[in-house]
Amino acid sequence: MTAKQAELSDEETHRSFFRDVLQNVRRIMTEKYGLNDVSIRPIGSGASRLSIPVRITGVNDRGKKVTYFGKILGSSDIMTARSIQFFKNIYLQMNEKDPIFGVSKSAEEMAREQYETLRAIHKIGVPTAKPFGYHWINGILWLVVVEYLEAKPLSEVRCVEQGQMELVFRYLRRMHRRNIFHGDIKPDNVMVGEKLYILDVGRFREDVPEAKKQAYDLACLICSFLECRPPEDIVKMAKKFYSRWNLRAAADYVTLVQRRPDINFNDETKNRLLRLLKG
Repeated sequence: MTAKQAELSDEETHRSFFRDVLQNVRRIMTEKYGLNDVSIRPIGSGASRLSIPVRITGVNDRGKKVTYFGKILGSSDIMTARSIQFFKNIYLQMNEKDPIFGVSKSAEEMAREQYETLRAIHKIGVPTAKPFGYHWINGILWLVVVEYLEAKPLSEVRCVEQGQMELVFRYLRRMHRRNIFHGDIKPDNVMVGEKLYILDVGRFREDVPEAKKQAYDLACLICSFLECRPPEDIVKMAKKFYSRWNLRAAADYVTLVQRRPDINFNDETKNRLLRLLKG
């Protein structure tokens, strides 16, 4: 077999595999959600490092066209998550801080955790994509099905009003008071539409103190607004919901957050922010 033939054979294998995946997703949506004429379209998302996001449309038993958002999770997503969490923990240890990030053991566990955490967020009245279920596709692939939102991520919104920023801080504070911690707040996980939504979740180690989980969440949310609001406005808003001690704890994670590829701000902004948080 020539190199060209081998390449074509490999491409056909991948196409066949993906066709089988889509066929099983259609079966799930028909059996579990009563949809007919199911259509599945991948959604381009540079921010989605740990899944294949898809838009699922179909016709329900009342003849109405409906749309769901799906995430396909597999072993490669677990390996990516492990690498990201590993290097974040190493960075913390290099800076004399305890590691706080955990990883799921399997795609099934990741799907279940995302479903259960979103359900908990939704239950306390914080706007999020309503979770409907998680399902085995085939092999080691799992599907998480949630509400499809007509909204844009914060990363695509040029201007955020003071009232909108206040709402997001209020939602995060409500989550923390109920001992719900996000673990992966970033501009692409805060959506702006009819409401402001908090989406997706990360994972902390089970033995991490609540204060450290809260501090990291708070640091991530504060930094997520830096592309559309000055640090002074953000910290002033954060003070309405968190104590001075909470802000100082969040300051410990700002430099780590700056290293994330999905949250962008320069050193000058970071230094201004740190002075405000520690002041």
